[in-house]
Amino acid sequence: DGGGEPFRRVYGSEKKGDEEIMHSAVVLCPTFESSGLVVAAVQDGSDVFAMPYAVNEGQTTCSSMAVDGDSSIVPSTRGGSSSTGSNDRAHLLECFPHTMTVAFTTTCGMTSAIRFETSSSGSMKATKLWTSEEALGSISSAVFLDETHAMAMVAPSDSQEAAINADYEEEKALRDLQFSSRIQMQLNSLREGIFGGGLLSSLKSIAIMSDEKKAERDIAFGFAKVAVLLSENMHRVVALDTMKRNVIWSMNLHAGASWHKIVHGGQFVSLNDPHGNGGVNDHEMLAISYVEGASSSVEWKCFDGLGGKIFSGDSSPVKTSISQIVPLRTSSHQPHLHDSSGCRQVALLVHSDNTVSVIPNTARSRAIVQEAVTARNNGLFVHSIDKHTGEFRSQIVSMKAASDSYDLVTVGLTVFDPSQEKIINVSYPRRGEVMQSPSTVLGDESLLLKYLNPHLVVVVTQATPSFFSEMKPDADEESTNGFYNSLSTGASTQQMRKPLGAAKPGEGPPNVANTAAPSLFVSLVDSVSGQILHRVSHSHVDSANELLETTNVPIVVSENWVVYTFFNQRTRRTDVGVLTLHEGMIDKNGITAFSAPEQELTFSSLESAKPIVLSRTFGLPKAVSALGVTSTKAGISSKQFMFATGNDQVISLDRRFLDPRRPNGDLKESEKVEGLMKYAPMLPIIPFLTPSHVHEVSSVKSIASASAHVESQSLVLAFGGPDIFFSRVSPSKGFDLLPDDFNRGLLTVVVVGLLVALNVIQRMNKKKMVASFWS
Repeated sequence: DGGGEPFRRVYGSEKKGDEEIMHSAVVLCPTFESSGLVVAAVQDGSDVFAMPYAVNEGQTTCSSMAVDGDSSIVPSTRGGSSSTGSNDRAHLLECFPHTMTVAFTTTCGMTSAIRFETSSSGSMKATKLWTSEEALGSISSAVFLDETHAMAMVAPSDSQEAAINADYEEEKALRDLQFSSRIQMQLNSLREGIFGGGLLSSLKSIAIMSDEKKAERDIAFGFAKVAVLLSENMHRVVALDTMKRNVIWSMNLHAGASWHKIVHGGQFVSLNDPHGNGGVNDHEMLAISYVEGASSSVEWKCFDGLGGKIFSGDSSPVKTSISQIVPLRTSSHQPHLHDSSGCRQVALLVHSDNTVSVIPNTARSRAIVQEAVTARNNGLFVHSIDKHTGEFRSQIVSMKAASDSYDLVTVGLTVFDPSQEKIINVSYPRRGEVMQSPSTVLGDESLLLKYLNPHLVVVVTQATPSFFSEMKPDADEESTNGFYNSLSTGASTQQMRKPLGAAKPGEGPPNVANTAAPSLFVSLVDSVSGQILHRVSHSHVDSANELLETTNVPIVVSENWVVYTFFNQRTRRTDVGVLTLHEGMIDKNGITAFSAPEQELTFSSLESAKPIVLSRTFGLPKAVSALGVTSTKAGISSKQFMFATGNDQVISLDRRFLDPRRPNGDLKESEKVEGLMKYAPMLPIIPFLTPSHVHEVSSVKSIASASAHVESQSLVLAFGGPDIFFSRVSPSKGFDLLPDDFNRGLLTVVVVGLLVALNVIQRMNKKKMVASFWS
């Protein structure tokens, strides 16, 4: 009462020490056992637990009570204690004469609901009803890991020999991924099933799909994934089992850091690498935290993504801010020991003063960087983007003479003038994406070659209000501004007819009448040369030509496709822009047994021609907050683009709906053969192509996907808001997978019946043949 701070300290007796009670984490149930019960959060070192106190007569003093059961509130302190990870509030949920339920909330970590009730022995029984990881409500990035090949976990107190055994088990698991090892395991299983008495049990398991068999199937087919999630707001890393829907482990990061990043894999590493070098089978990861201050530093932790074990960690001082993080992995398959300062995963940090540093800074890490610099004839290229100055700088990493440090040499520079346009979003191609074919077969059997540039960067900018007012045309006459004219019209009024959206390399979009000033720009930039490969503009202002600030332009880059969405103030709907990049075409008779067109076998960002771009804009009747695309093991299944809509749904659309080559008129026979659809300005929302179904997924900011071990399945994770949505989708239906409701029992009965009937018929036929010979 009186605004004081009750229960700041409870003084114990001679046998019991004093207990610190956390401020504002105290609740009272006055009707409990007629006298009342007080429950408070007590901190003992790094542990926080709930402690009940019985209210004595007179209601002026309380006595602590013995507790049976689990009353921990913040059990996880992996990665170090966090100043924002302590308990801050206690909420009374239920108050009855014999039971009391309290919810303890934290600014970071776990929220727990605990029920207290008296037991027969006179002590207080605590039952934890549920726990919730608060960091899951603000996930900023996610990395998928395959749960199939988990390494043996080693306790922190184990000896160095145990750590060596863990490394050996990990390398053994990676070797078991080889084709010969898998064939040998299949033969051993077959031998054990036939000669080991397991045939009947095998038939029973085939006939009845138990939960255990479903779990084995999920692991064998690659459905069991671990999503390592980063919450920058909560300064926490959480690992989520996507099949069991539970938190495996969590780890605290530096609470005072300006930002955090998870580094996994390498620049050109396949996500399905069977050796585990940076793909889903490689679970060693790096968490980097940038602590800004008078003496800025970078804190890093090397950890196991499946079990959460921290292998190593350290802090390194930095002089300037970090503009880019380049993940690097070694191509060597040799095992190594986890020491206190090393890590398999390496990160190259590009600083704002054009210097680089290596995390972790060890001899092995520097050797991996040196391998990346010298592995290719062209060297290692990096880039940095400064949103304040609008500079897009491409650089090459070179090693200083007689030194183990590195220099950055500028190769190209593109400036988005901040007085004219502001960078609002940057997007990159999906790293490690598997592509089935480098060309598209058209209906007339000709080939449309895809422009595949791994260094492609999509930069979205918006005109500043001052510059837009200069570009905006008058009501009765067309603007004479040169910049506006160059975007809205071509150099000549007479142009040859071309396919819609087609443009020669370096040429602007086709000549179309445009009376609205462009306000949103999408630029395709090569991160090696620094050149702008293509640039499109949109007018998304309202009917009064007033420019409203755009903060969310979701983008996804897949193969040679660039898909982005923005809200058009003029039409009051969401516009979906689609760009497809191509190198050219090869006629159906262009490739024969005796002739072939001249094609460059290697791609060069400095010498190769710019792409031919086809573009279209569609409308969508729903607001879009995030974009994603499905991914499969071999890239054979058709692609589906995922949209997180404003009505809290996750919908999908086949890539054919977004094809910019959809004709305006009636379909020709060759177009029907190819599978093209007639152009329609509005994209449909198909109910049975809504993965979220009836579930509401609120405030999705990102959509990630991973492939399974079967080609027909793709795993999709939507996150960013208070909800996390995971689903398994089939872009081309389940052509290589039996459905869960398949009648395995009937199939088993039919097969066994056919075998019995065949055996009976053989015996009858044998008797008949013997009888006919004797007669």
